[in-house]
Amino acid sequence: MSQIELRNVQRIFSVGGEEVHALRDIDLKIGNGEYISLMGPSGSGKSTLLNLLGLLDRPSSGNYLLDGRDTTTLNDVEQAQARGGKIGFVFQSFHLVSRLTARENVELPLMLSGIPIAQRKSRVADLLAEMGLADRLDHRPDQLSGGQRQRVAIARATVTEPELILADEPTGNLDSKSGGEVIDILERLNANGKTLIVVTHDLDVGDRAHRKLKMVDGLLAKDLRSNAA
Repeated sequence: MSQIELRNVQRIFSVGGEEVHALRDIDLKIGNGEYISLMGPSGSGKSTLLNLLGLLDRPSSGNYLLDGRDTTTLNDVEQAQARGGKIGFVFQSFHLVSRLTARENVELPLMLSGIPIAQRKSRVADLLAEMGLADRLDHRPDQLSGGQRQRVAIARATVTEPELILADEPTGNLDSKSGGEVIDILERLNANGKTLIVVTHDLDVGDRAHRKLKMVDGLLAKDLRSNAA
């Protein structure tokens, strides 16, 4: 069974009284543990598709099956529960809480999930150590470099052990060295069985994926698999 299956998915927005077709007739299957890059020009539908896969948006028509369950039949609460348990998000702008330390930012999803304090503090400390941030636990975001902030963001996205990681331009605000370190971390997570989908404009980043999807005008124009996949 595919982890993700989209069937004839459309997403239409109303802008200034006109309909904008952000996604058109998308049919797509993604298996467990795949490593996919999602590329295309601005306005091609990449972010719309990523938001839909992350249950942050709903299709205007068609069906989105996640682990065999049709998410289009779920109410908002059920979608939020599915999102919290299965999906981790990594964003270009980090989206860290500025007044919280690295430890507190990563701990936040566990607090919301009701994980006991001793268990969550141990898990957070171990995870940040894996990210090379053992000496930055009590630093706020403004005391961290861009690469360090993105590693905190990855830790926050994965601390609940989701099966699917969605990364939207994760290297977009980073220099090449920091960006390479971030991609290395994401690839290690994929090697450990996580499904990884990366939206990127960077051809070098996109080419590292085992499967490359290209969007054009809301359409899935190309679906290429690497021989090394």
